Amino acid sequence: MHARFFTLRNTLLFILSWLPGLPAIAQESTRIEIVNAREMSYDKGINGNVRRLIGQVEFKHKGSRLFCDSAYQHIDKNNMDAYGHVRIVQGDSLTLTGKRLFYEDDKQLAQIFDEVVMKDKKTTLTTDRMDYDMQTNVASYNSGARIVDGVNVLTSIAGYYYSKSHDLYFKRDVVLQNPKYVMNGDTLRYNTTNSTAYFLGPTTIRSDSNLIYCEKGWYNTETQTSTFSSNAYLKTKTQVLRGDQIYYDRQKGFGKANGNVTITDSVNKVIIGGDYAEHFEKTDSSFTTGHALMTQIFEGDSLFMHSDTLMAVAGVVDSAGKDKKHTLFAFHNVRMYKSDMQGSCDSLVYDYRDSTIRLFTAPILWSGLNQLTADSITLQVANSNIDKIYLVNSAFIASRADSVQKGIVDSLRFNQIRGKNMTGYMQDNKLYKIFVEGNGQTIYYGKNKADKMVGVNRAECSNLMIYVKDNQVKGVTLINKPDATFYPIRELSTQELRLKGFHWLHEKRPEKKSDIFE
Repeated sequence: MHARFFTLRNTLLFILSWLPGLPAIAQESTRIEIVNAREMSYDKGINGNVRRLIGQVEFKHKGSRLFCDSAYQHIDKNNMDAYGHVRIVQGDSLTLTGKRLFYEDDKQLAQIFDEVVMKDKKTTLTTDRMDYDMQTNVASYNSGARIVDGVNVLTSIAGYYYSKSHDLYFKRDVVLQNPKYVMNGDTLRYNTTNSTAYFLGPTTIRSDSNLIYCEKGWYNTETQTSTFSSNAYLKTKTQVLRGDQIYYDRQKGFGKANGNVTITDSVNKVIIGGDYAEHFEKTDSSFTTGHALMTQIFEGDSLFMHSDTLMAVAGVVDSAGKDKKHTLFAFHNVRMYKSDMQGSCDSLVYDYRDSTIRLFTAPILWSGLNQLTADSITLQVANSNIDKIYLVNSAFIASRADSVQKGIVDSLRFNQIRGKNMTGYMQDNKLYKIFVEGNGQTIYYGKNKADKMVGVNRAECSNLMIYVKDNQVKGVTLINKPDATFYPIRELSTQELRLKGFHWLHEKRPEKKSDIFE
């Protein structure tokens, strides 16, 4: 890409060196030497200042040659017109052809018309007309041009070259085709000094691996590094990366984004947001930090999760050849909110291959009135809903027995379930059954028909099956060597109404989505 623009710049200067009065050749003789013409004449009676040359016309100037079928030299105006098979040759590397070439010294304007073709060893430029304004040092075309440089093809309706700043502008329907990508844009500026293209309007860059869109940015054609902004995004087969500013290295397959970052995973229906993100194409992985937020879209609801850092890593394509399933890792200070479930832990792993969410290090889940804790907790997702909850080691479920009684908040009476491991069964995202495995213990309060507490039941059994309705214990089945006693409501002390490992952690519960950032 760099070679194409560099050659175009040199070619424009080469064309202009033929024209009298240009600053680039002001220190040298501007006289053009006539090498050959079958006929040369001028009629003093008609216009003694116009010299006409016909047939195999050839001029020589500064090591280059101009060929045409006929030409007029306006000696007094320092103008020149060339017609028919116009061809300029510089050494053995560059030629420029057209049907007409006009130079007007008073307007400081040079023009070449009709089937204009410029060629060197690598580049071919074709257009219908090319102008050069020597007062502004701007060369331009407005009728469309095609530039071919090896495997690269660039087309646009208009193009401008600013010789002072070494900038090339391409405008309207700009298309750059490369075997690795195709770029479409409205306005492209290319600087031949730093080999950098600047995007000044809506631009897309498509390749087999991704699509890039921006409305402002730059692309270095030598290093293949770039920065995009203004509604910018980078889209792969499975993810879309957005941000206020995106940096991309095509050779390394590496992108990063700053400000209002979002990574949308269309396969797993996940949106990850934050202040900063990086994406690695070769491993199809990414990480996000700074107000990091994951949104898992479930049917009719969404799960929101915040942590210090979120990282997504792609798995292996399955045997059916479908898209890769990612694994999401959340590190430190993890907090979750869903309308019917909330959670907290230090770290989390969401494995889309088996649809499980695993919480580690002081995990807590809240479902309705229930608080669930264990050494680790696993959520099993099925049909876009949480199907089961596994509490592994030191499993504990607690809930307030009567949160409000006679207008007074009662924080002393709690239903409690304790065991080695537990499995909670969900229906419509609500707990309806809990299986306790190993060293099962329960404390739950009984009520009469008037919903008034009449006693408390303590039970111990190796395994328990507990039935829940409307977030309250409705029945307990004791399995294997049960031992249960029902006590009057005031007979047991507060300490006797606490199972080992009981901790009420309601102050940590996110009550709304914004609480997960606190």
